[in-house]
Amino acid sequence: MNTNRVAAGILSLVLSALLGWSIVAGVGDLRTGIILGGGVALGVLYTAFGRVPDWIRDRTGGTITDDDDPSNISPRVYLPIILVAILVAIGAFVVVVSVL
Repeated sequence: MNTNRVAAGILSLVLSALLGWSIVAGVGDLRTGIILGGGVALGVLYTAFGRVPDWIRDRTGGTITDDDDPSNISPRVYLPIILVAILVAIGAFVVVVSVL
């Protein structure tokens, strides 16, 4: 298992924890749950198969491409950025909810 799949698995776990917490705490609405659930599903699919399944790429009209496409940004660049953004969002979310 390479580092991309490990990072996607960790991000999926973080998103699923955030989804579970938002459901238990009653925070957010249905759209938030759908977005978090979709992120978890895509992360799990990528972790399991090592790439986004073909049926998802076909469904999006080719806007989601394989990771080996040279025009994509390297995962070494965007995965840490996404992880930091998720951690900042979780922190801000917890602070706002605790203040209310």
